[in-house]
Amino acid sequence: MKPLRNQTHFYQNIYIPLIIIYLLFTVSLGFIGFEFLNVQYTQKIKLLGNITGAVLSENPALENILVDAIQDTEGRYMADGFAALNQYGYREYLSMYEDVPYRNSLNSFFFLMFLFFFFSFVIITVFFILFDKKRKLQEQKLLTLLDHCLSDDYSFLEQRKDMGIIFNEAFTDTLLKLGNKLMLKSQLLAEEHDNTKSLVTDISHQLKTPVSALKNCLSLSMEADSPEERDALLERCTLQLTKLESLMEALINISRLETSMITLHKEETSLSDILLDAVNAVYVKALQKNISVEVLNDSEGQDEALLDSLTLSLDRKWTVEALANILDNAIKYSPAKSTITVRLHKLFSYVHIEIEDAGIGIPKKEYNKVFQRFYRGSHPMVQQSEGSGVGLYLSRRIIEGEGGSIMVKPAFRQGSVFVVQLPLN
Repeated sequence: MKPLRNQTHFYQNIYIPLIIIYLLFTVSLGFIGFEFLNVQYTQKIKLLGNITGAVLSENPALENILVDAIQDTEGRYMADGFAALNQYGYREYLSMYEDVPYRNSLNSFFFLMFLFFFFSFVIITVFFILFDKKRKLQEQKLLTLLDHCLSDDYSFLEQRKDMGIIFNEAFTDTLLKLGNKLMLKSQLLAEEHDNTKSLVTDISHQLKTPVSALKNCLSLSMEADSPEERDALLERCTLQLTKLESLMEALINISRLETSMITLHKEETSLSDILLDAVNAVYVKALQKNISVEVLNDSEGQDEALLDSLTLSLDRKWTVEALANILDNAIKYSPAKSTITVRLHKLFSYVHIEIEDAGIGIPKKEYNKVFQRFYRGSHPMVQQSEGSGVGLYLSRRIIEGEGGSIMVKPAFRQGSVFVVQLPLN
């Protein structure tokens, strides 16, 4: 089968010659009719001239009578004339077809009329056959494309040149736009299905450990030999419940992010207030390890008061959550009596925030992995410590949702530096 575009061009090339031929036949018919009338009129004039010449050659005195008879519109001499002509076969109501010259002219005219209507019929029939064939090809192509869409096969979008034009270019463009939109929705649905499946698997895996530990602690506490042993086991149960509660809260937040249930409501917020809330959120943990958190203006030539008064268009609650997760991660893997430094630097369109710790550091190969959901580093201290691997993932999703970015790099001496960039208004 030829490509539909070539078929369409074929039909378009046929239409114009057909119309031209039809117009030529119409003009020819009009010209033939005009010539037929002109011939009859000429023959009438010649007949009058012949009769007038014959009569006047015998009797010139009848000239006035002949002219008066020719110009007479009332037919005063018609009865006497046909009385004399009847004996020669010329009756008053003689049909045109009984006259040999007229009969020959009529035969020619009717033959040409037959040819005209025959070719007109052939042209119209060919036109409708081609039109019906084109319509069926268009319908077949359209049904094929719709079947592809129903089967989630959008390969035709990559083969637009071979697809050709359906009905017209505007319709084809609209159909392609619809196909692209359906393809994107299909991809989003498939991605959402995969994410949901992965999320359910990850949640099941993460809940398995604390639930199993809690079950074992409760089972052992019921068989404890002394109140002291039972209290110790119950204390461990409480610890596991706390871990489970923290994990459930993190999983709920992840679930909301994955299903777009968390909406970031941006408002004018002071950067200093965001940092203060984030530091206060981890203050108790830092105090327990005797770790200090310092916030410094690392911008040369910039007034510290200027940064303190800087306002950003952010969701205060979730931005504090993101920065607090980074600080909490730094405190967890930093040694006691160390310092976590937060440096601020105002750029042209972003605020540059660096959070540097003196902890165990992160291997270069894990720089991107630490921001993945449920990922925990390979360092033994990470494996032995409490955590679910969702804090940095939440931070990344929140910061990117606000138009910012986050990355990690090694500290100058020891530890890691998390770099956060938040957009200015």
